[in-house]
Amino acid sequence: MNYRMAWIIALSAALWCVVSVSCIKEEPASPYADIEDFQLPGDIMMARATINREQIAVFVRKGADLTSIAPHITLSEGAAVQPEAGVAQDFSRQVTYTVTAADGKHSRVYTVQLTSVPLHAYRFEQWEMLDRTKAYETPVEYDREGKLSTPWDSSNKGISIYQQYAAPSLYPIHRTTHSAGGQYAAEMLTLAGPGSMGIVNIPVVAGSLFTGVLSPLNALKNPLLVTEFGQPFNEKPLRMKGKYIYEPGTGNYIDSHGAARPEKRDSCAVYAVFFRSDQTLERLNGTNILTHPNIVAVAMMPPEGRAGSGGGGFVDFDLPFVYDDAHVTDLGRNAYKLAIIFSSSFMGDYYEGTPGSRLVVDEVEIVTEGEEK
Repeated sequence: MNYRMAWIIALSAALWCVVSVSCIKEEPASPYADIEDFQLPGDIMMARATINREQIAVFVRKGADLTSIAPHITLSEGAAVQPEAGVAQDFSRQVTYTVTAADGKHSRVYTVQLTSVPLHAYRFEQWEMLDRTKAYETPVEYDREGKLSTPWDSSNKGISIYQQYAAPSLYPIHRTTHSAGGQYAAEMLTLAGPGSMGIVNIPVVAGSLFTGVLSPLNALKNPLLVTEFGQPFNEKPLRMKGKYIYEPGTGNYIDSHGAARPEKRDSCAVYAVFFRSDQTLERLNGTNILTHPNIVAVAMMPPEGRAGSGGGGFVDFDLPFVYDDAHVTDLGRNAYKLAIIFSSSFMGDYYEGTPGSRLVVDEVEIVTEGEEK
């Protein structure tokens, strides 16, 4: 090896070291200010906390003392939280946590709500922008104790990733003044989708509203994993009642490949699933919403009702929960959840349906054992 070559190699190595050190020094701090998990002691929590945007909902045991509880909080890397994790708080009232990212510039305020009373009535009177960066709204409810609850999520969250509408009323799921009672009802529309997006083809977008959480990142694995269904429900449901309007679109039915199927007619989804939640099953998803062995009972609108409500006014529905005889419901020992699903296209989770299909629901009620009317 000559000296010139040795000098070039040494200089290259030195430059590589400088660049490497510079890269390490210049790597920006994380901008994420997220609460990734929120846990209370096991004798208090009845199910894993639901984190939906900046709302944290925790279902706790009836009669639990909530006045001094120290939560365990998992944050995004490098983030800090105030009040500090592990410091006891009075959760008999609403508690907020402010998370500051590692970069010191970004922050989020989370509201924690504890409840031991499952929701029975869904009136769709209150709508809020739970994600302050997006224009769409989501219905919120109040339980029997008057506490704010955020049981609902919708396909709006996924749609907003690639399509930003200027007003809440332009999104597929929105409030409407065409209501059966009160001021508002929930309206869902099936729209033409964006088509091919590289890793996934979305020819049709259905308006879907459900209890649970929508996790858009799961679409990279399987679109059917995007929807995570279910909220804690520690009573035995007997019937799901409500009022609805369904008008299928008048154009061609579009299948998941984007092909027109003029021989098919669109139909809506109106059903509820009661299931046992355990260490192997936190929530149901699109792959198992009607097939998982932990399902205890299903209340399903029959095919003739899903095809259309007839006329232009609201029609009553009263759907009994049909129980699987193989399951014994033990509310004292096991944790249970209830998933309620509404969609303007029954096969909407496969990106199928007829653009123009419209579903409106209002005055929904879950009748439980001991209060049947």
